[in-house]
Amino acid sequence: MQWFSDWWDTLGLIRQILYCIAIPGTLLLIIQTVLVAIGFGGAGEGVDFTDTSSFDGVPDLSGGFDGDISGAHAGGAGSLDGGNPHDFGALGFFTLQGVVAFLCVFGWSGILFLNAFGNAALSLILAFILGFLAMAGVARIIRLSGRLAQNGTLNMKLLIGEPGVVYIPIPEDKHMRGKVTVQTSERMVECDAISETGSLPINTPVRVTDILAGNVLVVERMD
Repeated sequence: MQWFSDWWDTLGLIRQILYCIAIPGTLLLIIQTVLVAIGFGGAGEGVDFTDTSSFDGVPDLSGGFDGDISGAHAGGAGSLDGGNPHDFGALGFFTLQGVVAFLCVFGWSGILFLNAFGNAALSLILAFILGFLAMAGVARIIRLSGRLAQNGTLNMKLLIGEPGVVYIPIPEDKHMRGKVTVQTSERMVECDAISETGSLPINTPVRVTDILAGNVLVVERMD
């Protein structure tokens, strides 16, 4: 490794520091990219409405929701008041993804500017600006991703008053559950349900009257 030692000694202190920043930053960026590609490190969680494991391709929403349930029933549309977990002001810049992006861009751009201009101060200033812009861009992407994930989470309160159809019979015993499909916001959803007015056979048209703990719907037969 004599060639590496000789090359390293010719760089000078500033370039050595920049290489020590750029190379680990690049390796971390590659690792992050691979982890995201295989399904780790997503930005935000919500209900997966692409899940086709349930009956007739209808997503199963019986697993529960973490959002703050609120909002008005207006045209089948609504929102969560729980807030975006990624929208937290200046601290949103200091995510792992943002810091890694800063280190990678700052290191390599600093080396390029130093080779081009030979002025260490100017090169470091320009490199810092580019690194900061990269970090801001990553923070913006994470924030937008969090909002998209939040928009995909259903506000269960919006189901109250909506019509639905029984597709797994609901027993008379209120401790036993069936299932219903409900159309809301141009989206068909599947939920566990009970009835307080007797058993309901399959294909019975119903209306949602209440939401119980665990996002279990209370339904009644529609006249």
